[in-house]
Amino acid sequence: MARRLRRRLTFANVCSFIALVFALGTGGAYAANTIGSDDIIDESIQSVDIKNGEVHTADLGGGAVTSGKLANAAVATPNIAAGAIDSNSVLDESLTSSDLATNSVGSTEIADGSIDSGEIVDNSVFAADLAPNSVGSSEIAANAVGGSKVANESLTLSDLAGAAASGAISLTGIPNGRCTQVTFTVGGAQVGDSPIVTTRAAIQNGIVLYPNRVASAGHVEVNACNFSGTSMTPISSFPIRVITLR
Repeated sequence: MARRLRRRLTFANVCSFIALVFALGTGGAYAANTIGSDDIIDESIQSVDIKNGEVHTADLGGGAVTSGKLANAAVATPNIAAGAIDSNSVLDESLTSSDLATNSVGSTEIADGSIDSGEIVDNSVFAADLAPNSVGSSEIAANAVGGSKVANESLTLSDLAGAAASGAISLTGIPNGRCTQVTFTVGGAQVGDSPIVTTRAAIQNGIVLYPNRVASAGHVEVNACNFSGTSMTPISSFPIRVITLR
């Protein structure tokens, strides 16, 4: 049996046998760069087949990365391009005060009439937050301004409701100890106003001008009295001022 096997053993047979054993031992090896997409079963490559860090930007399809693919808090400021986030990218009612930098919101970022008391923290608005002349009468509650809120000697007649007029009178012949009634025209005076009369020049001692009332719109009754103890010195074009307070 062995003698017959040696007679059949040739160089060609030996080479063929060695090639067969090599092919079976390597499991059918492939040359480098010979496996393409067509050689791979669809959806057969798994995470364990990919080396860490080997998936690059060019390997990602357009729109392939969605919010579900991002870990929580994974996107930081350096990953966001300048100007990339606009109002359409922010969820309505999602920003809170902790999302805003100190002094980051200026007047140009606030629409007129968009902020009401519900958006303002109680007791958080100070004088420095108010523009000059920004508080008008409509912003002040009724009875909100007391004496402590008014600067001393700051009120003038223009700040008081009522009327005022300057003019001149002529008086003569008022007997001692007697009074006569004079009506002054004061535009703007209203019934119920409290009148005040002042003289704008020196007058005879004992001659008194005593305001009575606003008898009708624009008309102030004044009593002129002679308490001098003697005859009245006649006056002509004597300057006076009449004020009414409402």
